[in-house]
Amino acid sequence: MFEVRATDLGGRLGRLEIGGKAMETPAYLPVVHPIRQQVPVNVLKEMGFKAIMTNSYITLKHHPDGVNIHQLTGFDGVVMTDSGGYQVLEYGDVEVDPVEVAEFQIRIGSDIAVILDRPTGYPSTRSYALQTVKETIAASQKCKEQIAHKPPAWAGPVQGGTHPDIVKMSAKIMAKMDFDLFAIGSPVELMNGYRFREVVKLVTAAKSVLPPEKPVHLFGAGHPFTIPLAVALGCDLFDSASYILFAKQGKYMTPTGVREVKDMVEFACPCTVCSRLSSVRELLELPPAEVTLKLAIHNLYVMKAELSATREAIREGRLWNYLTLRIRSHPTLASATNFDEETLRLFGLGLRWGKEKATFFFDETDILNPEVKRHLQRIEFNFTPINKKLSVIVTKNDYDSIFVHSGRMLGNALKRREDTVIFHPYLSVVPLAVIAVHPLAQNVCRNPPPENVVRASVERLVGFAKRYRYTKVVIRPSNGCAVLAKEIRDAMTKMKIVCSVSHAGW
Repeated sequence: MFEVRATDLGGRLGRLEIGGKAMETPAYLPVVHPIRQQVPVNVLKEMGFKAIMTNSYITLKHHPDGVNIHQLTGFDGVVMTDSGGYQVLEYGDVEVDPVEVAEFQIRIGSDIAVILDRPTGYPSTRSYALQTVKETIAASQKCKEQIAHKPPAWAGPVQGGTHPDIVKMSAKIMAKMDFDLFAIGSPVELMNGYRFREVVKLVTAAKSVLPPEKPVHLFGAGHPFTIPLAVALGCDLFDSASYILFAKQGKYMTPTGVREVKDMVEFACPCTVCSRLSSVRELLELPPAEVTLKLAIHNLYVMKAELSATREAIREGRLWNYLTLRIRSHPTLASATNFDEETLRLFGLGLRWGKEKATFFFDETDILNPEVKRHLQRIEFNFTPINKKLSVIVTKNDYDSIFVHSGRMLGNALKRREDTVIFHPYLSVVPLAVIAVHPLAQNVCRNPPPENVVRASVERLVGFAKRYRYTKVVIRPSNGCAVLAKEIRDAMTKMKIVCSVSHAGW
């Protein structure tokens, strides 16, 4: 059972219950080797992890007659088992039938099982991507017909790689099979190569056609700063072995990237590992196996903290702000914010109408904030002019003051027979009559805002006045807004709209 309790952008704050075990989503599932566990599972439980991922194919090779997977791993929470798809990606094939692997996952007591798929990987030609999708679909149909009606919960894999139309086709067909959840494959090589724009397109293509009531797992999401982006796109579960793989390479995770620990001088992390070390040198003087263990535990803390922070951003309704904060971690991640219309529509699906926290506007990136887009669409489709004269209030971030006095200001506007709007550097046109609607008064802007942002909003304001054929526009600036008022007046005049500036106040 999957219950969505709050949404923001495409992200969902939910509760996933499987076999009487429950966990909060979005959730990170550390990948645990079923035979050689390098981080004790009791450490994972003490850290608060409610679910892990392990490999049923490796388990099958060591225990062909079956074994209780919870006893083998020592984990009594939710255990999700991969089917060997990673081995297919790494080695080209595995000597096992999809139905055999599926039956084995039932036998060992997996809570969430994955159909044996053929990952598309990267790079891949269209013909190879189609081949991997066809093989994955064939395996899924075969397993679904024969044994997938039985417990555990089944994850239907979606493939297609960097070919969005093929990914969409894969997702549509898998959705018809009514799996308990869906798993988007082939992002690992893209993430390791910092090809985040392709990751956005991959997830967007899948999410655009998958049933919204089902949870979605993203395979191999192991970079902490990518979590808010993946959550915003609608992913609910993540797995990765990056915490231990990075540790073996002497790499230290931070919320904004991965560092070579040998190049560091001090730790800026308060986790139980870092806070007990006096210096990086103290760590490096330990035996290699202990260094790896401590780095792995630290890396787990970073991943766990990132999920917690992202969930809290959803609760506050500030996932966009948190996302744009994290994308500045790396230039290639920031470049992924050149979102196309399909991704922006996906972000708009879970956008709440009312929020308790103010929206923050910082720079050009926030023009893409779905709250801005939604507001502009509502103005375009819902606004009805009453008078021929338009009054434009130009102010400096004192929208709260306008909100408090909006009743009196509306009375004045009625006497003057004016339609009154507030100019906003991001929202552009804010009708005074609806200023109580979030985020029209409940926002804070950088002061002064970027010039190109203001210029774009001025153009939208002029287009608004022209579209509704106002015969006269009066600009009413607050103190310190004379320059902006003149810019608006000049832009109106250029479009042959009669415009003047009044300093008589609101």
